Amino acid sequence: MDELGLRLQHFRLKNGWSKRAIAQQLGVSIPSIMRWEDGTSVPNDYNRYKIEQLLSMPLDQDPVDEAQLQLFAQPQTERTRTGS
Repeated sequence: MDELGLRLQHFRLKNGWSKRAIAQQLGVSIPSIMRWEDGTSVPNDYNRYKIEQLLSMPLDQDPVDEAQLQLFAQPQTERTRTGS
């Protein structure tokens, strides 16, 4: 599994998202998510951009602490309410 797949899987599992939910958010198939997570394929530039937008952080950045991951997983309106 490559770094992108590991990070995507880590984010998904830590936030309780299913492969289906991530696929729907990104507008891709569930098998695409599976291939990205197991490292047999990598997303094209457009899908990589969509993943980065979804995660609200560049995927090639060093992992952030758990509190930041939880904050990024919150919808924008919830982040605004919490003052972040």
